[in-house]
Amino acid sequence: MPLVKELALARDLRNNQIANIYYFFGKDIAMIESFTRRLINKLVPADEQAVNFQKFDGKSFNIESFSDSCEAFPMFSERVAIAVNDLNADSLNAADFKYFTQILQNLPETTTVIIYATGVDLYKSKTKLSDKNQKLLGFCEKNGVACDFALKTLSESGKTIAKKVEKSGCSISKKTSEYLYEKCNGDTVLLNNEINKLCSYVEDGEITNEIVDLLCVKRLEADAFRLATAIVKCDGKTSYEIMDELFSLQTDAFMILSAVSMGFIDLYRAVVAKSCGKSSGDVVRDFAYPKYRSFAVSNAFRDSSNISPRSLRKCIEILSKTDIQIKSLRTDNRLLLEQAVAKMLISCRKY
Repeated sequence: MPLVKELALARDLRNNQIANIYYFFGKDIAMIESFTRRLINKLVPADEQAVNFQKFDGKSFNIESFSDSCEAFPMFSERVAIAVNDLNADSLNAADFKYFTQILQNLPETTTVIIYATGVDLYKSKTKLSDKNQKLLGFCEKNGVACDFALKTLSESGKTIAKKVEKSGCSISKKTSEYLYEKCNGDTVLLNNEINKLCSYVEDGEITNEIVDLLCVKRLEADAFRLATAIVKCDGKTSYEIMDELFSLQTDAFMILSAVSMGFIDLYRAVVAKSCGKSSGDVVRDFAYPKYRSFAVSNAFRDSSNISPRSLRKCIEILSKTDIQIKSLRTDNRLLLEQAVAKMLISCRKY
């Protein structure tokens, strides 16, 4: 079938219209991750995932193991779910690509494969997939369901927020919904958490800008950036004070991690850009920063003097591993974040 929209995909899942193949790609990474998690939990309940769910890393993809997993029968469950994250079709030679599509074409009725991209570049230009990735997309459209999770405009996002708020029995104006979107930097996960918080507070009333300022983690990005700069300056005392402040606001650990990671990426881009004689405007343009986030690049240029690119790379690596741990381990998330801060402080002193 042709590319489906997110709303149609959500409707089909609610109606238990399940396909054997799903292909998720696009610029809205948070939404891709959200739909993927939702689909996996829909296909295989959490207590059955140990035996009926398997995830493959597309960057080290073993096609033989994948083939074996696809042939497995579900145990004490109706379905087997297999997720393939960040598979770039360009990495497959012609024979493996053909073999991969043959496996997908002959899946048992009880097996569903989800191919989704959250950390790999599938594009040959800003809008077009590379030829081989486009070919894989076409195959998945024909034999399953494919969805392009494109970033929404401010107006579109405002309408989506308003609908979610109205479903909870509350109200919000168009301007306030757009204001909330900007406050959350377009982060879908953060938006959903904030909407739930706001609706619980106003009950059946109206959400206003003043209430958004009162309740939302309005300082999250600013504090996350302060945390990133404190870490690279090896200021452990300030780093943990900021962490305490964020957790005292009952901020979700994943939201903190996401914001801090963004802060480090902003700093890294600024350091590299300055070493190449580029300006903050060049960074905003080259990395397609939305207008409301251009200030983050300016701040990164201001605060990135005498910072080692190597220490920034190491910190981003630590944050990436922590992201995997938060999503896969049952360890207390605050503890994982505090450990990550300690590791980053050590790395920054070393490099």
